[in-house]
Amino acid sequence: MEIYQLEYFIKTAEVLHFTKAAELCFVTQSGLSQQIKKLEEELGLPLFKRIGKKVQLTEAGSVFLIHAKKVVENVENGKQAIEDLNEMIGGELRIGVTYIFGLLILPVVNAFAKKYQNLKIVVEYGTTETLEQKLLDNQLDVVLVISSHEIELPIQKVPLFTSHMVLAVSGTHTLAALDKIAFKKIEEIPLVLPGKGSNSREFVEELFQKFNMKPKISIELHSIHALLQMVENSDWATIVAEKALKGWDKLKAIQITGVATKRESFMLTIGGYQKKAVKLFMEEFRKSI
Repeated sequence: MEIYQLEYFIKTAEVLHFTKAAELCFVTQSGLSQQIKKLEEELGLPLFKRIGKKVQLTEAGSVFLIHAKKVVENVENGKQAIEDLNEMIGGELRIGVTYIFGLLILPVVNAFAKKYQNLKIVVEYGTTETLEQKLLDNQLDVVLVISSHEIELPIQKVPLFTSHMVLAVSGTHTLAALDKIAFKKIEEIPLVLPGKGSNSREFVEELFQKFNMKPKISIELHSIHALLQMVENSDWATIVAEKALKGWDKLKAIQITGVATKRESFMLTIGGYQKKAVKLFMEEFRKSI
């Protein structure tokens, strides 16, 4: 049994398509199919059900997938550990961030990339739940999130900062003169909000439901940068974590009263061996805040 056979199997299990898996593994379809067949012969059980062009995992395939992922992950961790012993900060650092971290993370990534020029840094934006799953699937090394739910092992969390949800408007908005606003009053204000599925949107939606409010949500945007840019240049208002407004000097943050608006943020990793680059990045980011 070879590591590359496990990698072919894992990729096929992810996409459930032999041709796509072969393309992603940079091999021919016949080559990939042949190696998976050898794997099945060695194990003595079929790993996939082949129904026409469709592919499904068998029960044996589902069980073996769990262990195959662990084997490949352990091998990668071993390689990284040897690199770290040689003090070669190279390879790839995969960072997942929720939208609040848009401007917060860029200066750190910039400085980190200049300091460790052999390291490739990949930053992926997404919702808390999506990023947590990618961390569990070993597609990300570290994740920065605002989370309102309990985070369970094997994910480990390091507290970062507390941020309150605020009403944000442009400096020329009629509400910009206010320092505070009652949450119930927001029902009367046309809003641009983050798209459904984001943790911040779910937090706000729960408050709307709790107070039986029917807000005027005129626009939904999944890009926090585009959302804030729209608010900055219009009469729209939005509700975001105050930390997300860093660098947006033309926006006014108005404190929301009458409800609990505090949000906690965390840096998430998977327990066990950590790449040296992950540890160094975590230290660097915590210093920046």
